[in-house]
Amino acid sequence: MDFELFGLTNRDKRVYEMLLETAGGSIRSIAERTGINRGSVFESIKSLQAVGLVTYLQVGERKRYTAEDPEKLHELINEKRRVLRSAHDTVDRYSAKLTQTLKVDKDDSRFAAFYEGEEGAANILRDVLTTCRLQHVDSYRVISSPRVSEYMYYNYPHFTRERVKQGLYVRILRQGKPLRGEAEMSERRYFDDQTDSGTYTLIYGTKLAIISIDQTNYLSAVVIDNQGVAQAHSVVFDQAWKTGCTP
Repeated sequence: MDFELFGLTNRDKRVYEMLLETAGGSIRSIAERTGINRGSVFESIKSLQAVGLVTYLQVGERKRYTAEDPEKLHELINEKRRVLRSAHDTVDRYSAKLTQTLKVDKDDSRFAAFYEGEEGAANILRDVLTTCRLQHVDSYRVISSPRVSEYMYYNYPHFTRERVKQGLYVRILRQGKPLRGEAEMSERRYFDDQTDSGTYTLIYGTKLAIISIDQTNYLSAVVIDNQGVAQAHSVVFDQAWKTGCTP
């Protein structure tokens, strides 16, 4: 269990687990049992109290600390979910306000962004989720390259889970050899020609993303935010989809 999820350190985790074993510990006894100096134990106790994982009982002039039931961790996760849902709404309002202030006309804009490496690919995947959510799009298209796919999701391994959670459907035209099975909320077809071009294309909302891979397996990408470009590639994709082979 990684306590960084709750903004806590491995040291905080050690203190918490010790208090689960021995309730009513003092700063001194905790330090002796964990081998952590008193000052650091005190800091960990403060951090654990801040998230509600540790309480105390005043006994004379001393405080005796006790760990909350581990089930409390579920409550902390649920609270984070509520905060993130609220943050989505806040960001949406903030983005809309900035867009209005800057008078950006999305229909007439000509914009391209460049990305590199596996983290760049992860940023594009995040943009797929964000763009489709903001533009109320429930599906997108992909022309998949097996070579690119091997590295495309390296820094965002849970993308498919997040996509399904968002209710986002994907149609995939795959280059190369067919794969067995399909991911949830997806459909896959294949080109007759099994040559892998080393180019991976995503068409989502008003955007077109093209990711390529070089001989050293380094990714580079461009994202074009233009409704006309996206529509044109969607038409080409749909024609190719009709002639694609099913598994």
